[in-house]
Amino acid sequence: MTLDPDAMTRLLDITGGDQGFVDELIDTFLEDTTTQIVDLRSAAASGDTAAIVRPAHSLKSNAANVGATALGELARALEADGRAGDVPDAARRVANLEAEFDRVRDTLLAERAAR
Repeated sequence: MTLDPDAMTRLLDITGGDQGFVDELIDTFLEDTTTQIVDLRSAAASGDTAAIVRPAHSLKSNAANVGATALGELARALEADGRAGDVPDAARRVANLEAEFDRVRDTLLAERAAR
């Protein structure tokens, strides 16, 4: 499952039903995640495991906010391995994370368009 179906309901509840604000939160998530993936790709390409920690941590938290559970789990695992100092096959894992983000983005945008 790419998105927790209850996540948008929770976001709407938290924002007092302000769909426009939820849309802004989603847009910020999409923009920030794109930047975090660029940072993760760079860290993986250079073999800098310490540089994986911060963007993976941010992505993990942000993914949870929008209900992107699989994306959050991929980021959590990268963060944990980065903290441990060993990220086996970092480039492949970042590519997998990016593919999951593409699915999340497509789903979020399709849900918005369907309203």
